[in-house]
Amino acid sequence: MSRFTRLLAAAAAVVAAFTVDQLTKAWALSYLDGGRDIDLGLGVSLRLVFNPGVAFGLGGDVGAPLVVGVMVLVAALLTWIVIRVLRRQSMGATALLAAALGGAIGNLWDRTTRAETGPLSGEVVDFIAVDWFAIFNVADIFTTLGLLGWAALYLLRRDHAPISGSTGDGSQHRG
Repeated sequence: MSRFTRLLAAAAAVVAAFTVDQLTKAWALSYLDGGRDIDLGLGVSLRLVFNPGVAFGLGGDVGAPLVVGVMVLVAALLTWIVIRVLRRQSMGATALLAAALGGAIGNLWDRTTRAETGPLSGEVVDFIAVDWFAIFNVADIFTTLGLLGWAALYLLRRDHAPISGSTGDGSQHRG
């Protein structure tokens, strides 16, 4: 697979995760607004909340510096994905990182487009409530599972070298 094709595949994973996240948040905003809850059983429900922080609401009082920090992390992850594509590293692992990036961008989008009290003051739309755990959204699922999936592949030693022994310059990787 050419580098361009690999880059397109990674971009498609980012766009797909972002799009699914934003569509589910749009549904939650329209259907769950006004305090409507949907009980799914086993302590799981759909309930609209607005989260000013990150995971578990942490950092909600930090404001714009939190968003700037998230932007730096998103930029670093994007850079890492591009480097992986250029080095022809495992496309499966790269796609998992791209899905994580799409989720992160989905939440960052909320923070920047829902800002009502000043720049970078927006809150993330959360709506999947697990009583014994947390309230989260689809972006959180993509981000968490993408990073955990990459870590699992890394620990299984399937993400250390370029694919098929290729170095990307026509020579063969040895070692």
